[in-house]
Amino acid sequence: MAALLVLALTAPAAVPATPTTGRASVWGDVVEGVRWLRAHRTMLRVTLLAAASNLAISGIMAVLVLYALDVLRIPPAGYGLFAASVILGGVAGALGSNRLAARLGTVPALGAVLAMQTVALTGFALARHPVPGAFALAVFAAGTVVWNSLWASYGQREVPSRLLGRVGAAQRMVGLLTAPVGAGLAGLVAAAHGTVPVVGAAAGVFALVTVVAWRILRPAGKSVQPFPPSRASVG
Repeated sequence: MAALLVLALTAPAAVPATPTTGRASVWGDVVEGVRWLRAHRTMLRVTLLAAASNLAISGIMAVLVLYALDVLRIPPAGYGLFAASVILGGVAGALGSNRLAARLGTVPALGAVLAMQTVALTGFALARHPVPGAFALAVFAAGTVVWNSLWASYGQREVPSRLLGRVGAAQRMVGLLTAPVGAGLAGLVAAAHGTVPVVGAAAGVFALVTVVAWRILRPAGKSVQPFPPSRASVG
């Protein structure tokens, strides 16, 4: 379906080429993107918050199947339905992200999303039945999609167009560096103590990230106006 939609796209009107003074090196482009990101306080803070969140998300994903089968007691044949509930939560988040940004403002909405995800992940850690577990994880997935949409849209508005690729690459690099660390730690903890402590620790990480976000993002959020979200992936 994605391929068919791509084939249906029409070419945009020709855009005059922007004059350039020379071809920079790849390393120079990377450094320029990182420097711009470091200079923008809110973008850098959101990127670091995303990195901390990905530490927890990758840990959950590393043990999710075992947790669902062993702790939530989901029958193996029903795991597909469990996963479908998570996807539906993501779709709901995509549909509701613009309304949330319009109501709260983009940056304040990021703090609200983290709070919602903390509550959902805490509920998931306490659940011992497939239905509440699936519902909690669906809410968490909805929050992840909202966060990704608002984060990407904020960057597209704040970053100069010529630096979008460089700054976006720097954001993804920083945001995803913690993913393998989280997955590795989750595997070690699960092998020694089971999957329950992994999910509990992930909820704790999100609680800490939420507290930090509410302290450092609130002032910057007052000047940010809502705008339509886009699609992106954090982790």
